[in-house]
Formats: sequence, C-alpha cells, structure tokens
Amino acid sequence: MATTMNALSSPQIRYAEFVRLTMPSETYTFCNAAGPITVNTITFSGLNQLLKISDIQRDIKATSDDLTVSLTGIDATNISLLLSADIKGSLIEIWRGFLDDNNQIDIVDGQQQFFKRYQGIINNVSIEEQFDSKIRQRVATCVVACASFKTVLENRVAGIRTNPIQWQALHPND
Repeated sequence: MATTMNALSSPQIRYAEFVRLTMPSETYTFCNAAGPITVNTITFSGLNQLLKISDIQRDIKATSDDLTVSLTGIDATNISLLLSADIKGSLIEIWRGFLDDNNQIDIVDGQQQFFKRYQGIINNVSIEEQFDSKIRQRVATCVVACASFKTVLENRVAGIRTNPIQWQALHPND
C-alpha cells in the first residue's frame, strides 16, 4: 500500500515521533513533542526530549533491523511498575507526524501528514539508574529493544521433524 506525502506549506519542517505501546493490560501512547497531541481521537502524551528513538532503517524492501526506544527521567517510584509490567512480547508502533504552526498534525489537501514508520515486538527491556548531583536525585532510563516482524518471522520454528520416531508418530502406517 503506497502512501502519498503531500508538500508541506510551512517554510520550516517540524515533526514528531509518535509511539503506541500495546501491552496485554494497557495501551500507552506518547510522543517527543513538547505537549500532548491528539491524532484520530488518540492523545499522545508529550515527553519532549525524554523520549529517544534510534534510527529507523529505510529500505525499499522489508528488513530485519531492530530498534531501541529510550525513556529518560522515569520517577523512581514508577520503576517497580515498569518491572512488574508484562512488556516483553508487546506490540510497538511508531509514526512520524509533521506539525503545523500550532504544533498539531498538519493537514495538506485534506490528508493528515501522519505516517507509520515501524511496527514490531518488544524483545528486551533494560533499566539504568544514575545519580544526578545537580538535582540530588536518581534518574532512571528505560531502554526498550524492539524486533521487527520480519525478525520474528525469521526466528520462527516451523515444519515437522522427519526422523523416524517423529514421522511414525504423525504417520503410523507409513
């Protein structure tokens, strides 16, 4: 499915990355904009520079490139919530939205300038804490490693075993 991106009318291009993390118990939405932005009735919390996304490989064909999402400035009381949540195996989706002068998604020729860039599965989570001597507090960073669906499919074990014992269990008359 091709996506047409219309020319933006603004003299400068401003964009934000939007993330939706779908876990079994809850769905979280956030972006790296300065404030909350609502797109198609979904409100993405603005995390500004507390959210960092690694480079997304752009190829014509599907690639099995991994991605990391970092969240900095997590309150120390929320670390236990993060550790107890069932994050591994959750769905992660990332969009890029181009912003207008009001820091909302730009609409050009009736089309929202909001495009999906990545979809994958979370396969690892790590938490790092550092003590910031300026503010005299611990600052936690959560790094989420994501695998693309192509990687998940490449690692999938499929087929049947053809050794005599396995084969006889499936086909006793052969």
